[in-house]
Amino acid sequence: MRTEQVEIPAVLRSEVGKIASRHLRAGGQIPAIVYGRGADPVPVAVDEAAFAHALPPSAWYHTLIDLKIEGAGSGSKARPTVMIAEVQRDLVRRRVVSIDFRRVSLREKVHTHVPVRHIGESPGVKVGGIIDQVMHHVMVECLPTEMPDHLEVDISGLEIGDSVRVRDVVAPSGVRLLAPEDEVVIVVAPPVRVEEAAPAPVEEGALVEEVEEPEVVGESEE
Repeated sequence: MRTEQVEIPAVLRSEVGKIASRHLRAGGQIPAIVYGRGADPVPVAVDEAAFAHALPPSAWYHTLIDLKIEGAGSGSKARPTVMIAEVQRDLVRRRVVSIDFRRVSLREKVHTHVPVRHIGESPGVKVGGIIDQVMHHVMVECLPTEMPDHLEVDISGLEIGDSVRVRDVVAPSGVRLLAPEDEVVIVVAPPVRVEEAAPAPVEEGALVEEVEEPEVVGESEE
């Protein structure tokens, strides 16, 4: 259960727009926006290295963040409690290009994605089955202080062809799963069979090259 907040420093942005954002990224900063709870959106910038150190990608969407905004005065405006709503990435350069922070209240439930991990050893896998994890995250509803780091699915009883659905996932107290109950989370698939390629059939009417018998040299006709 995640109860502690991660502190991330930020600074107010005086300029917005594509050109300003491009200059920020060139200087190792990530343009971001803070919104929600009836307050005006606030443009900020976050240090790229500090963000990567504080939060791995696996924890982006289910971590409480104490955003310390330099230049925003004092009180809740300067240190809002937020969660990440969206992260945009440049997949080619493998960099975060923008972040949307959403203000939250510790007394109000939120909707967010939580990772799903499987534990145990499947007897179906031991005889050649393959674990196919269909859902890697599941949407949940809970208070920010009751948000789990992840949900565990025990696969120790799964034979080949068996599956775990959302209704089979046990959530901690105070956490409600929002995904449809019948959605498959994990299935043990049968092993993949590699079939030998059959020889290509000869098409009707195709020409077949005849091989001539070698001529015998050195024998004379009687």
